[in-house]
Amino acid sequence: MSICVKCGGRKLLCGLRRCPIEDRVAAFKIALRRSWGLEVFGSTPPAAVVGEAGWPAVSVYFGEPPDVFGEEARFYDDPTSMWGLPLEEIARRRSYMAFGVKRAKSPWELGELPYVYISAKPVDVEMRFAKAPLPQIRFDLFEKPMGPRAPLERARVVENPSVPPPLDRLIWDDVSASEAAVELYARGVDIYTIQRAFSLGLLGARHRRRLVPSRWGITAVDVAVGNWLAGRVRTLPEVGGILYGYGEYLDNRYLVAVVPGPLRFVYLERWQSGGEVAEILVKEDVRGARSAMDGGFEAARVALLEKLASMGRRGSVAVVRWIGEGYYVSVGNWQIRETVRRIQLRPMDEEYRRYVERVGRDPLDLLPRGRALTDFLS
Repeated sequence: MSICVKCGGRKLLCGLRRCPIEDRVAAFKIALRRSWGLEVFGSTPPAAVVGEAGWPAVSVYFGEPPDVFGEEARFYDDPTSMWGLPLEEIARRRSYMAFGVKRAKSPWELGELPYVYISAKPVDVEMRFAKAPLPQIRFDLFEKPMGPRAPLERARVVENPSVPPPLDRLIWDDVSASEAAVELYARGVDIYTIQRAFSLGLLGARHRRRLVPSRWGITAVDVAVGNWLAGRVRTLPEVGGILYGYGEYLDNRYLVAVVPGPLRFVYLERWQSGGEVAEILVKEDVRGARSAMDGGFEAARVALLEKLASMGRRGSVAVVRWIGEGYYVSVGNWQIRETVRRIQLRPMDEEYRRYVERVGRDPLDLLPRGRALTDFLS
């Protein structure tokens, strides 16, 4: 932070193209000016974050953009609506939202608010804070940007939430949370709605319902859904040859290879900072055993299993995620999932080479020098 004090947002001593603190502060100022002191009225995107500190009693952050209503609110925190926006715009929108904070252990302590934040459509909510909301500026790759926050005194829900029927039924059922997540996904419920329901403690054995920190809940749902998809993909015919795919977003670049063979995964994450490169390697064998638990790997895995299932093929999968210095604020693992979902797998043929010319870089350059992507599967 000392370099920020010296810079004041003017000299860009950190080497970034724009000052992230200035961008965030500008969004904070707009939100605070329009939130009319202790009260905020708007629609939920929906945006709910369950914290980790002090679990099982944790802080739950309920967010909404002041004076933004209806479908427009989705663009403040809905992954499928936000994908494609630049990093600065995503951070600005998240920073504009005001968050009311309540501390609890179970969903039953939060009244009707958990149902608001699993609604299939935005819901108008009026929030009153116990004190004026204050901005907090943190920049790391674990916490998403958040706007001004304050203890929530009360919330008035103006309209009824629209909870997907399969989810509404399972909220009152007594099956395990993982089973419920898989059933909901198989019935076509959006994976992000399932993740919020899981974190807000709305799934699982009713006598053991607890709030689950968002980072844990997101990965748990990816694991459960991914394992279910893997069970289906393992019995499919092999791919006919080596397939490659490439995608990029927010200075994250993804290279994927699928080769004939049993279903297994190798995930290499490479972080670029100055002239230094740090790496994380995760391997999953044919039985589904992982060498490490990593949220980024699980997000990429579920997206690729969806793709293989839709192709009706299986194979051994290698993924390289290259993270550049332009990704200076985390937006969450949704950007991994959504970018990989959009990757097209194709043979390494003339069409692929034309694609490389069009994007202006060879995706194979993301690999460590002297290594082929398929080497990681040997």
